[in-house]
Amino acid sequence: MMKYKSIEKQMKIVLDANIFISAFFWGGNPRLVLERVISGKDELYVTKEILDEIESVMGRPKFHMNKEKVDYLISSIEEIANKIVPKRKVINGSRDKTDNKYIECAITANVDYIVSGDVHLLELKKYKNVKIVTAKDYLENREQSTK
Repeated sequence: MMKYKSIEKQMKIVLDANIFISAFFWGGNPRLVLERVISGKDELYVTKEILDEIESVMGRPKFHMNKEKVDYLISSIEEIANKIVPKRKVINGSRDKTDNKYIECAITANVDYIVSGDVHLLELKKYKNVKIVTAKDYLENREQSTK
């Protein structure tokens, strides 16, 4: 009897700024999640507000990034992501209201996961049908789905 390898379902995801910054500067699980997007295994969604936050954080002195490098990384994200406009504001999302932009993007795009390194988002665990997990947990969930 032939064994068929399970086909992995493409997931729709939102990554928070922590994940992008970690992927760019330190690698590890955040980079592996981003590589899944680049290789077409997952579909990434962003909004202007998410890109603005990533740009703002990468521009901080501690990252030693000039404007050209920051612009290059933002345009690289735009090339691999679906840029959308959120349809509505989320009022009762994260305790840190600045994190609601990720939930708004996720709900508008009907994604499966928000992958985050932010404690305020992670403490929610789920918002409507969207699971909120760390990069490590996301990769473990995807590994389990192919077994």
